Amino acid sequence: MSKILKYMGLGCASIVGVIVIALLVIGSIAPDIAVYTGRQIPKKFMTTIRSLNLLEKDEQIRYFYSDAMLDIKAGLYFVTDRNLILYSNSWEEPETIISLDQIVSLDVQYDDSFWEDTYVFATTSSGMEVSFPISSEKGLDMQFVKAIQEKMNIEQKASTDAEKLRR
Repeated sequence: MSKILKYMGLGCASIVGVIVIALLVIGSIAPDIAVYTGRQIPKKFMTTIRSLNLLEKDEQIRYFYSDAMLDIKAGLYFVTDRNLILYSNSWEEPETIISLDQIVSLDVQYDDSFWEDTYVFATTSSGMEVSFPISSEKGLDMQFVKAIQEKMNIEQKASTDAEKLRR
């Protein structure tokens, strides 16, 4: 009986050890669960972004978020000084690049929960509609959205601001 308990204990300890190691590995390679500001994006992520040709020459990332677990190509979203860039290798067309001045409507569903992301819905002057998540951690979702709003079509921005005042 004691041999059985000994082997069961070793088996349980082995399983716990494998789980701990797996979590450490995932934690070391996965993106942070918060939004990164432009200068704080890890080099390995910038290398991926450049390899996907998502940035124009001299374009600066202001805010970046990835909801991917291991490889950021599974879902990365960022706003630059010129564009809103969305990428997911699971989409039919993985890359969506929208000039900020072409965004005419922005609807944001903020969520303060640790478990849920804020969702942004944008519409362009050509009628294209996109949606994407942003982590609400540290309040950087609001900064991400503000960076888009600052460069949106000026006429639409004024009506969006007026709409917020009515709420």
